[in-house]
Amino acid sequence: MGVSAEDSHGSTAAERQPGASGHEVRAGYRFPTDRLIVDADEQGRMHGHCAIPAERWGDRVDPTFLARYPIRVIGDALFSCHPDRGYVHMVHRIRQLQPVALGEPITVDGMFVAVDPVPRGWMMKGRFEYRRGDGTLVMVVEPEALMADRSRMPPPKSAGAGPAISTAVPADAAAARAEEGFETVTEKRFTPENVVGYSGKGRNPIHDDPDHARIMGFRAPIVAGNQLINLLLEPLAMGGRPERFEVDVRLRRPVFWDEAVTVEGRKGADGRWAHTRVVKPDGRVASDCTVIAIEG
Repeated sequence: MGVSAEDSHGSTAAERQPGASGHEVRAGYRFPTDRLIVDADEQGRMHGHCAIPAERWGDRVDPTFLARYPIRVIGDALFSCHPDRGYVHMVHRIRQLQPVALGEPITVDGMFVAVDPVPRGWMMKGRFEYRRGDGTLVMVVEPEALMADRSRMPPPKSAGAGPAISTAVPADAAAARAEEGFETVTEKRFTPENVVGYSGKGRNPIHDDPDHARIMGFRAPIVAGNQLINLLLEPLAMGGRPERFEVDVRLRRPVFWDEAVTVEGRKGADGRWAHTRVVKPDGRVASDCTVIAIEG
């Protein structure tokens, strides 16, 4: 795939052209202001795809359901402007300043702060701010996602490639994690139904189209990064929901739509979870969450 010359701001002529959604993929592009409401029914439906009980977040919005919005609109921009490119969520930073109640309207403004070339395509970086009607800032989200050039992706794997599906964790890996201070918090099993139910059919083919997944180098569709973030933040609500927190999430390896995973955590000196992570059946860490600060 050819790339035209960049201008002084680092964006190509193709990137500057708005797609069918009206969005552009370029540093400095601001998304239109939007209004979000997460009600109890919607939260319950989405939590059902994650095996998270309703009482975990109670009458508050699970922060992940607000924080997932940037990935949706960034994806809309990418697929509208560049339908030939892939999309992989890699980093998510969330700072909650105040909790949000179910049914409460929240306004969100966001922008691309950078679209930088990397070996497999371009890394898109954003910043999104969430406010109440009176202007009070309640959350800041800073995502990073790869806009992948298919010509630079690894060769497709056959349908049968990859390790056999197992819920067993190798004994040596489990022992090593125990030495690091990690313990099992929850165990989850993904299915194609709950992965597609969470992501939405047709929104991003990497989550629901086996052929597209193989083209992008995966043996099967993968779980959305946002869905893994739900699992990573769930422990923070156990034993008391936080008023304020800041986390840095890294999505390191794909989790396939037919895998079982273990959510592990390590507590800090204050007895609260300081680090959570999703571990694959072979013992490798798929994603992890560092708790930078937590209060309340």
